[in-house]
Amino acid sequence: MNIIISRELSIPIYMQITQQIREAIFNGELPAGYRLLPERKLAEQLGVNRSTVLNAYVELKSEGLIESFVGKGTVVLPLNSADAPAASTQLPGYSTPPWRQLFSERSFSAGDPLIRDLLSLSKRNDSISFSVALPDPGPKLTVKLREQLQLLMQEKSDSLWKHTATEGIHSLREAICMWMEKRGIHATAEEVLILSGSQQGIDLLTRVFIDPGDTIFVEEPSYFSAMQSFRSAGARLMGIPADTDGQMRLDILESMLAKYHPKLIYVLPTFQNPSGLVMNQEVRESLLELAYRYKTIIVEDDPYCDLRYSGRHVPSIHAMDRHDHVIYLSTFSKLIGSGLRMGWLSAPKSVIRQLAIAKQMADLHTSTLSQYLMERLIRSGLLEEHLNDVRNRYHRRKQLMVAALHKYEVPGMNWQEPEGGVFIWCRMPAGLNANELMLRAADRGVDYLPGNPFFAQVPQTAYVRLNFSCAEEDSIDEGIRRFVSAVHDTMNARRYHQTGNRTEGLDPII
Repeated sequence: MNIIISRELSIPIYMQITQQIREAIFNGELPAGYRLLPERKLAEQLGVNRSTVLNAYVELKSEGLIESFVGKGTVVLPLNSADAPAASTQLPGYSTPPWRQLFSERSFSAGDPLIRDLLSLSKRNDSISFSVALPDPGPKLTVKLREQLQLLMQEKSDSLWKHTATEGIHSLREAICMWMEKRGIHATAEEVLILSGSQQGIDLLTRVFIDPGDTIFVEEPSYFSAMQSFRSAGARLMGIPADTDGQMRLDILESMLAKYHPKLIYVLPTFQNPSGLVMNQEVRESLLELAYRYKTIIVEDDPYCDLRYSGRHVPSIHAMDRHDHVIYLSTFSKLIGSGLRMGWLSAPKSVIRQLAIAKQMADLHTSTLSQYLMERLIRSGLLEEHLNDVRNRYHRRKQLMVAALHKYEVPGMNWQEPEGGVFIWCRMPAGLNANELMLRAADRGVDYLPGNPFFAQVPQTAYVRLNFSCAEEDSIDEGIRRFVSAVHDTMNARRYHQTGNRTEGLDPII
């Protein structure tokens, strides 16, 4: 097919490519099974970056029109279904349903597949990952968990397979109240809801509080999965920028509160995702006072507060709250293992009751076995013992990543060393193409998360989030070397395209 692009149009080039391939599929010019050109070859043919073609293919994949297969390349799918069975299995006169036409409009706003597709490019045998924030339980905890599971099977063999209250097992909720006391939070079991991971808490809050058109304030940047959930409900997201120290600009917040009256303010004040920074106590107190004054609810997401390696403890906003304006989310999944799917929410009883109704419709209750296991870990002291171990390991990994970033320093790349958490947030050199960097990094066998999805509005500067919690210690230096080498390649390519000649200013690291 003949694709014609125009740089004079306001439509992005990748969308021009998407539209023309889509039309060719619908009019039969590209039949089912047709093999499209590889991204790199089509990019060369059109005179555009490979990332531009990749974005077009990602869009077409999300529409169920094409798919990539190992050894076969990218092919056109049958129009009536992305999963149509072979012709020999179909009965005469019948066809598979038009699945994409049956999906709800909300399902298409639930998430951007770009990160998933880009990260899939880096899955090589020697790939080093700084992307997903997976916890590392370590061998000691694995042995302890096995022992505790055996004891549970002996002591509660009947109870483990029965339903529990939607709010959660009462004794676990009491144990979590004891755990929150260490954070300065005073709550009763009736003010706690057990969750299948804190991500479920975000989903339940979205279902219970958000109507289409509601305004939600978020930090700039903020956790992209929460923003996806809010957007899927039709919320309007507005980012509150930070100052040069990473603190929320309260002057801007107050003016926007007066103008927009948001339904919620969503914040991650301690070892924030993605920045890894901590909101200081003065800003927390002022934020709470503004919430009181403008009658706005604060959702405090606090998954990483137990992972502090240096600096002084800062009380949670929930611990400071005197007038029930804070809904508090936290999780054990980020401390023990993502497969545990165990979190909790603390809020006034009336809020817990309404959220429990929504949870009952979603999953009835969190896994009974996981709840009993988590209670034993808290009450036996094994959770605290594990945290002491994991803090030491994560601290070492953070120091190795910091040392590597200093060792392979890039002019114009800035970052702050976090006091805790699992992320280092990097502001990249001006003018760097974020999509091209991700492709070059994937080619070199290293992956990370790009910064754009963490912003309510598209930022003018590129950022990346580097995770160190699950990286092998002996691979961190090599991973950063590969990443920085990809940065040099990307910057050199930009200068080449600008001047027509290879620039000598940034030499790739071999």
